[in-house]
Amino acid sequence: MLKRQLALFFSSILVLSLAISSCTQNPDGSDISDISSAESSLVSQAVSETSEKEDEYVFGKPVSSKLNVNSGNYVPVKDFDEKYIVKKNGGNTYLNIFSPEISITGFPSLEENGGQLYRLRLSDKTKYTSANDWLAWSTAGGKVRFRTDATTLNISITLQKANSGMKHFADTGALGIDVYVGTGTARTYVTTIQPTSEPTYSGIVYLQPGVKEVMINLPTYSGVKSMSIGFPDNSKVAEPLPFTYEKPIAFYGSSITQGGCSSRPGTTYFNILGRALDANTLNLGFSGSALGETAIAEYIASVDISAFVFDYDYNADTPEKLGETHYPFYEIVRAAHPDIPIIFVSRCNYNVANTNDVKCRLLIIKNYEKAKAAGDENVYFVDGSKFFGKYNPADYTVDGLHPTDLGFRMMAEHIFPVLKEALEK
Repeated sequence: MLKRQLALFFSSILVLSLAISSCTQNPDGSDISDISSAESSLVSQAVSETSEKEDEYVFGKPVSSKLNVNSGNYVPVKDFDEKYIVKKNGGNTYLNIFSPEISITGFPSLEENGGQLYRLRLSDKTKYTSANDWLAWSTAGGKVRFRTDATTLNISITLQKANSGMKHFADTGALGIDVYVGTGTARTYVTTIQPTSEPTYSGIVYLQPGVKEVMINLPTYSGVKSMSIGFPDNSKVAEPLPFTYEKPIAFYGSSITQGGCSSRPGTTYFNILGRALDANTLNLGFSGSALGETAIAEYIASVDISAFVFDYDYNADTPEKLGETHYPFYEIVRAAHPDIPIIFVSRCNYNVANTNDVKCRLLIIKNYEKAKAAGDENVYFVDGSKFFGKYNPADYTVDGLHPTDLGFRMMAEHIFPVLKEALEK
């Protein structure tokens, strides 16, 4: 019995050895390791080709700016005026973000507001509702940009106010900042600097060698009191290249427009569209308080913009509320901007069983058709009811209302072709 078991055991070993041997040889008897590098190259090429086909470049194939990233005046950090230097520490010079070579966008009235990162006009704050005024301090849509040859950045930020600890909204999305590198529509994500329980937090960004443009997205649900960037003492800094669309695309709406509930600022739909179009953006999303206020329409009318996108039937959520303001809001903006595209958008979390949702969507369509009938050929309608599909649309949200990163991506994918065609037209 024992002899038989041993024979079976050794037979199994022999069969296994032969199987292993056959797996390491080609039919012609040559060792497969001889062509492993070639196969590896072919596999990599196939993976690359498959990835391109699957992605299909929904926003178009990313293209860097035609302008030379090395052009212009690069200023050595050691030569910066002392008034822009916050501190020097550990071989780094920390520059205030208001340094001339650093660009801050998303605040059209920045100079008029005395350098305060306030999304509206401070001199008109008595015209705004208390909620709009309070939320205007949130830096949604704000960006800090520059070019540099630095391989590390030490970023320090102090929040003015913080909406932290929300059960449905990650602090990285509400209070954090994230970093992209690149130009044109070819901007790639680098990292997120995560906030702490303290108003001041910091983090290190590691970059590849060489000159590159850096874009930092500011918090969506927090105000920024101060911010500095530590550059290695031997590095240089220059102003960023201009956007393709320097005049901002203005977005007006609710908490969704402001950025709730993305996991980080860069995954909000307006920031996705900004990168996809290489466009400056102005975010006028007001959480829970976008009711089509005349004062906000007048502010948008006063700003030089390239396009206007608005969807606020989340807060003005009945046909009565929406009907009072929707068309008059459009008229105020159109009177001041006769030539820009205006995009009417209906809510993304559309529920066909909700009478108000149905009526508000139809009201927006009627107003769009009314504008066209009045001779406006530069108005467009994007149907939010199609953003998330028919099957389990709430799966694109965190709570049945606010989009996740996936939900924001779907919003951007639907709005993009309409906005792109309108801008190019």
